[in-house]
Amino acid sequence: MTKDLSIHWFRQDLRLADNPALTAAALRGNILPIYILDDINAKPFSLGEASRWWLHHSLTALNKTLNGNLKLYQGDAKKIIVDLCQRFNVHTVCWNRCYEPWRIARDKKIKSQLKALGVNVETFNGSLLQEPWTIHKKDGEPYKIFTPYYRQACASASLEPPLATPKIVTSPIDDNHALNLQALNLKTKKRWHQRIEKE
Repeated sequence: MTKDLSIHWFRQDLRLADNPALTAAALRGNILPIYILDDINAKPFSLGEASRWWLHHSLTALNKTLNGNLKLYQGDAKKIIVDLCQRFNVHTVCWNRCYEPWRIARDKKIKSQLKALGVNVETFNGSLLQEPWTIHKKDGEPYKIFTPYYRQACASASLEPPLATPKIVTSPIDDNHALNLQALNLKTKKRWHQRIEKE
């Protein structure tokens, strides 16, 4: 297995353009692009039926843009990523940060485990103008009222043009642990799904 293999973990950023984590992974060489449906850690925050229906179609489109090379998994993200890194000699794992408390707690554990294994981890802001911990009052305390927070965030923002779609070289990995999209069972057969599909 190539030593320059990086994983890009798609999460809430199912796009190629303006994706800082994907751009960073692409600069390193071969990429293993993955998506993990992690209902184990999400627990009560698991996706609802409408979100799963949307996710099914979004993953279909993303996989098409990646020429069928997106690998899909379901289960505990920590176990899956550690297993992939060990089986395929992965050098770096890249992802864009999420900010829900349960995701932050899970991602810290994943990052710690990967670093203990000698795997490089790079995370990026791929969705916010300013990250929550970078904006605070003069006394160092966080804002509790939105309007002054908004003014401070806008005043200190440094806007940069969107990132272009990087040149992506996907690694031709045949992983029998990966699932096909139908196995994720995202597209349940409800009346409102059928109505939307006919329109």
